[in-house]
Amino acid sequence: MKKNRLKEKSFKKEASAMKHFFALLLLSLACMAHPQSPYINKVYEYMPAPGQFVNEIPFYDPGDTQQDMNRKAEEYIAGTHHNEGMITLGGFGGYIVFGFDHPVKNIPGKYDFRILGNAFYANDNPNDEASREGGSCEPGIVMVARDDNDNGLPDDTWYELAGSEYHHPQTIYNYRITYYKPDENKPRDPDPEHPFINDRTYIRWTTNGHGNGYLYRNSYHPQSYYPLWVNDETISFEGAKLPDNYVDESGLGLYYVLYACHWGYADNHLNNDNRSGFNIEWAVDAGGKHVSLPDIDFVKVYTGVNQYCGRLGETSTEISGAEDLHLTGRDATVPVFVSGILLEPASAEIQPGETTTLTATVIPHNATQKTVTWKSNPSTVATVNNAGLVTALETGVAIIQAITNDGYYIASSQITVRIPPPPQPVAVTGITLTPEQAHLQTGESLNLTATVTPQDAANKNITWTSSNAGVAEVTVNGRVIAFAAGTTVINAITVDGGHSASCHITVSNKSPVEHTSQPEARAFFTGNTLRLLGLEAHHCVVVTPNGHTCASFRIAAQDETLPWRFAPGFYILVAQKHGERKVFKIIAGNG
Repeated sequence: MKKNRLKEKSFKKEASAMKHFFALLLLSLACMAHPQSPYINKVYEYMPAPGQFVNEIPFYDPGDTQQDMNRKAEEYIAGTHHNEGMITLGGFGGYIVFGFDHPVKNIPGKYDFRILGNAFYANDNPNDEASREGGSCEPGIVMVARDDNDNGLPDDTWYELAGSEYHHPQTIYNYRITYYKPDENKPRDPDPEHPFINDRTYIRWTTNGHGNGYLYRNSYHPQSYYPLWVNDETISFEGAKLPDNYVDESGLGLYYVLYACHWGYADNHLNNDNRSGFNIEWAVDAGGKHVSLPDIDFVKVYTGVNQYCGRLGETSTEISGAEDLHLTGRDATVPVFVSGILLEPASAEIQPGETTTLTATVIPHNATQKTVTWKSNPSTVATVNNAGLVTALETGVAIIQAITNDGYYIASSQITVRIPPPPQPVAVTGITLTPEQAHLQTGESLNLTATVTPQDAANKNITWTSSNAGVAEVTVNGRVIAFAAGTTVINAITVDGGHSASCHITVSNKSPVEHTSQPEARAFFTGNTLRLLGLEAHHCVVVTPNGHTCASFRIAAQDETLPWRFAPGFYILVAQKHGERKVFKIIAGNG
């Protein structure tokens, strides 16, 4: 029994293959007799959401059924695109399903088909800093399907052609909206601030947790906005809702600009722009996984946004035709689109006159068009060149932008230009003396070395003191001069912080013949003269405490008086004779 079932299954499979072969053969023969048309052949279903152009394009006649409206939509957009027909899909979710007289092939790297709409760019946008690709761009999401069950009807699995906004964080999936049939005879609720809106509560709509509202009625279109061939009290649509793409550039609700999505949507770019084309390779399943389709038989387009734009009314995708680009010879190569840009560093601080370089990284690295435009605002604070070199001009904050020409993706860096405050002085933390102790004989001197820390301290000034000036004195430069036997402590104290270090000095007398305190040897200042006693035949040198020699002379008499021409202050007189040395401290007054 099992073998018989296997044979039966094999026979059915072979029969199906033969059936498919003959079907392809008949299709090939038919194509030879009737060449394939690149344009829409059939509209399978036309179901717009409520909107200001519904029941007008295509025009509804009383008594029209769904089949009548499908036929009218087909008459408007099927065949050559030169018929200038156009149909509206109304607000979010409104859709149309159409097909060609042949499967459209998926040729890798090529645009396979395009959908014609009526998108255009604004010429008088009041925001001159905005992207040029904005005006009336009403993006419609595109889905495709194959006739897998060979019944000629679009009842197979649908796949979305994932465009630039597919992974946008504000794109909402499984967005469901329900419109409620209006009472055309109810009292209207006009907007006092916008006279063109004559009913703010015209058609109510609700969503599955994403807000509720009304579709406004305006004075430009008096007909019913609800599809009149639909008898149901409600009509619902479900799909992916794209991020709002409108901006009120006037700030007053008077001038709305609908900016184009980067790529992958109907009625989104000009018809002569390659980005009105679609690549079947973009197809993804309901879980977002890419699928490989050799060709497609059916196309569905639905309005992908839910937004109201003042005088422009609701955003509604319009369709005027479609064509197989492989048959028209317009199947241009699909570029690698830019998907973002990074700018490093994100912030920097420089001084007037300085420069810094910003690095822009276009994503992905193999994007076809990686050109970047640089802008600075305000340029009076800092300028930027085409290589990202920023030059600071005056204090303030400038925002530097790197903008991709493909897709208008923007990355920013904040440049702060300021004059830095003067550096804080480095404080003294300590001091050491070398040596820390010493022995001297009367008349001798010693230079002490003071080391202030840290090395880059701002104020290294020192005050020197001697605890016993009669034994030894210290100069402002740390030179110790011994006068008499005894001990003293030399202190070095920093002016900054009062840190101190000490050196212990012991002074001893020389032999009696060199003793400087002999009663007959004296030197003292009186009046304007210097009187010297007991220094006959001595050679004398007068020096300042820092070692500078003021005078040098020889004494001829036991009692000699010399004129004093030096400024008041402290001086040291050293007298020498035959190796004998005497040292005197002289305090000179003002006369």
